[in-house]
Amino acid sequence: MRPKIYSTRKKYAEAREQFRQALALKPETPEITRRIIACDSLLAPQGMVYIPAGEFMMGDDSSSEGDEQPAHPVHVNAFYLDQYEVTVAHFRKFVEAKNYKTDAEKGDGSYMWEGTEWKKRAGINWRHDAEGNAAQDNHPVIHVSWNDAKAYAVWAKKRLPTEAEWEYAARSGSKNYKYSWGNSGPSGKNGGNIADEILKQRFSDMTIWEGYNDGYVFTAPVGSFNPNTFGLYDMTGNVWELCEDWYDAEYYKKRIKDNPKGPSTGEYRLLRGGSWIYFPFDLRCAVRIRYGPAIRDYNVGFRCAQDAF
Repeated sequence: MRPKIYSTRKKYAEAREQFRQALALKPETPEITRRIIACDSLLAPQGMVYIPAGEFMMGDDSSSEGDEQPAHPVHVNAFYLDQYEVTVAHFRKFVEAKNYKTDAEKGDGSYMWEGTEWKKRAGINWRHDAEGNAAQDNHPVIHVSWNDAKAYAVWAKKRLPTEAEWEYAARSGSKNYKYSWGNSGPSGKNGGNIADEILKQRFSDMTIWEGYNDGYVFTAPVGSFNPNTFGLYDMTGNVWELCEDWYDAEYYKKRIKDNPKGPSTGEYRLLRGGSWIYFPFDLRCAVRIRYGPAIRDYNVGFRCAQDAF
């Protein structure tokens, strides 16, 4: 039985329950779980992937970064997540619809690495790529702040993912992968756009993943590498992704198990996933980077989430 697809969450819930009853199976059986997941996947909004509820170990006790500890079990409710990072083309639709001005446009540009330090370049904004040239539509939008990403998400009737949701999705749920592609090093398309041999040719002083060449110095078109088990692209590399939570270095010590959403206030927001200019240690799914809400630079972007029901 294939359920009809409804636009409202109320009818979605009704369809889901009708589907459950039609199967005439007990809710706790593996078969009903499999079929309910299949049902929810069919009802996913366009361009989004259904991430089933589950539990995983959040954090990394082996890391030298104290804010990743202690590793602790976390349960995440089912949700939807954008299959790809938000692209320049998608962001343009938002800007044109809302006549929106980004923080970079209202301020004095965006940060770029100048060889020895980060410098803000005037006139650089979401319309530009990592070199300051015209951005390509199928690349992830960059030079946007957390404020800009939040405004886009509200316009799209979505939200930014919590860092727990993000890490759970990146690790392929209970598989607890170290990187979104798995636990081993990257290989060909089973990898991502990260600091690699081709980047070293352009930035000779960069630390890279030795022996790996992803083919891109700067950002890559979204979906250029294989997806993870959930069907999500670029969860490791390409651009850092902004999350909803405020940052707190001590937050994991609270060991909040059910759908942690971070502290209620703070100074910084969170980045996850690494980027085209980052090396192995910072590409782990567990890495947490703090980021000012109005800051923008050439290796940060985002994707959106939505409640499943």
